[in-house]
Amino acid sequence: MNISLANRPEARFALVASIAGGLLAAVVSVKAILGSASLTAAIGFIFVPFVMAAVVVMAGVWGLALGCVWYALRRSARYNGIVLVLASAIAAGVPAWVGSQVWYGLSLERAVAATAPMGARALERAMADSPWRTNRFFIAAVAQNPAAPEHLLDQLTLLPEVLPEAELYEPLGSLWDVNLGDRKGLAAMRLVALHPNAGARTLERLADGPKANIIISEVLSHPRTPMKVLSRYFDSKDYLVEWGLALNPNLPVAVMERLSTSSNIHTRFNLTYNRATPRAILERLAQDPDATLARHAKQAIEGQR
Repeated sequence: MNISLANRPEARFALVASIAGGLLAAVVSVKAILGSASLTAAIGFIFVPFVMAAVVVMAGVWGLALGCVWYALRRSARYNGIVLVLASAIAAGVPAWVGSQVWYGLSLERAVAATAPMGARALERAMADSPWRTNRFFIAAVAQNPAAPEHLLDQLTLLPEVLPEAELYEPLGSLWDVNLGDRKGLAAMRLVALHPNAGARTLERLADGPKANIIISEVLSHPRTPMKVLSRYFDSKDYLVEWGLALNPNLPVAVMERLSTSSNIHTRFNLTYNRATPRAILERLAQDPDATLARHAKQAIEGQR
């Protein structure tokens, strides 16, 4: 006579494991969402139930396997040899995998945190010798360090040639505390483009790269970006291009004039943040239909006095 799974003793292990796994998945997911500074992070709440459901199933399978091993060891139940071997593999394998992931995450946290107080020479040694030197979070940590010298930042732009390019251009997100001050999870190459020590050669290489469209705003906003790079985009209406140009203090006045009439409000806003924006343009922006923008323009005028 067949006995349903619900009536088997292992079912209690599966039930407890699935409930615990689902609750843990919910807590971890919500923590990750709340810890993100991304404007779209809240969308993640939509996926929390689906993550919970997936974890509930996997945790339930693990609990069932653990129950089989438990009762087999107590000799209170008998199982087919193949079933017992499979159950033992699952029961032992899952904790082993989780443990390895925890060890990896904590080790990466320590490695990333160690870069924060490093000076220029220590950063160079880390990128030459550290076992984490090809990890995108570690690279991003180096790119955030104010002491990173120009030549090291230039070397970082060559990494996509030896690493998967997508890794260094994709936003950073992790359950571990490995972003340092990068609360928005900016990609490693975007952090390089934003670094004050980034040189003209570095910025030009980023502008000429195959994924330049991802970081073009940061490149064009940098005061050390060569004029020959900036001039390519003077007539562009792409919003990311406009945002970057509007922040560049070396931008010709004629281009600023064009941007001040842009239909994109963020472009006009960025001109009010640019200390090189001429007073005449700020006075025009101070009459902008958007009250907030007009107020920002007036504050910029006051700051120039």
